[in-house]
Amino acid sequence: MISFIWPSNEAMLAGTGGSETFTAGQVRELMHRGIAAQIVIVGPAIKQSRHDFPDLPLVGLADKNQISALPGTVVFINQAYDVPTLRRAAIILHCAVPSQVEQHLRKKDTVGKTIIATSVYNAQQWALYLKIPSNTIEVVMPFADPIYGSMQRSKPGKKVRVLYAGRLHPEKGIYTILEMMHLYEMKVLDVQMSIVMAGLHVQEGHTIAQMLKGYKHAKLLDAQKTVGSMAKLLAKTDILLMPSVFAEPFGMLSVEAQHSGCRVIASSLGGLPETNCGLLTLVEERNPQALITAIGEAVALGLSTIKERRTAVQEFTLAESVDSLLQCLPQR
Repeated sequence: MISFIWPSNEAMLAGTGGSETFTAGQVRELMHRGIAAQIVIVGPAIKQSRHDFPDLPLVGLADKNQISALPGTVVFINQAYDVPTLRRAAIILHCAVPSQVEQHLRKKDTVGKTIIATSVYNAQQWALYLKIPSNTIEVVMPFADPIYGSMQRSKPGKKVRVLYAGRLHPEKGIYTILEMMHLYEMKVLDVQMSIVMAGLHVQEGHTIAQMLKGYKHAKLLDAQKTVGSMAKLLAKTDILLMPSVFAEPFGMLSVEAQHSGCRVIASSLGGLPETNCGLLTLVEERNPQALITAIGEAVALGLSTIKERRTAVQEFTLAESVDSLLQCLPQR
């Protein structure tokens, strides 16, 4: 049994981030291989989590000390509970390094555990933060669920379809997108722009969503709560924008979009350069003009070809990711 322990006092919500997508995909693949796996949530957040992921084995615990009795291997997600485990535990650090204020607690989280990061960049950043050699941190790359590579693309629209599907959060570059939309050069491109209304569960997202009510310069789409619904949306998209203004630990959406046959334009920050499946263009962050230039170049290149998509789906597969995870975990 492999038990993935969700962070304290947090619900596992669909369509809200890479940690959720990564963990859910890993568990599904492990179960598909006949390896027992479950997600463990301590406290009342289990109810909402089960609602969002009804197909996954989610176990609710009343007290953190019950983790100590879990059989098999325990894998903490982002943060660890201060409890002993029957076997050597692991911790997967999906997130970017936090502030120095938390450094003591985060170092304590990793002591005596197998440490796993989700990109070479993120492993290096955590090594510097924890003051440990980078070769003591394992790397398990994220993946695109196979459905992204197999979903049939829709017929091309009259206009090139451009999508922003990140959370409505300043760090994800939504303000760069909005500035871009009002520049003359963007209007000249005459593309169809859509924005996914994701991340409304936090105050920043809720506030930005209120600001966008009645927005006339882009089509506003509901948040995609399942892998299938996101795959369908990307299959109707030609260009995906990821203009993050902070260093993403990786950027799963970039890989998912490229497997779907989208050209991706992303900031040249953090782990995003590592997501290249052959359809990625990197631009300077916080630069709306650079985004417009890259969109124009992507339009000139035309839609991705069948060959380009076939090449893309060979990169960052779910099977490879789970193989890496199993090699990293303490012997089961």
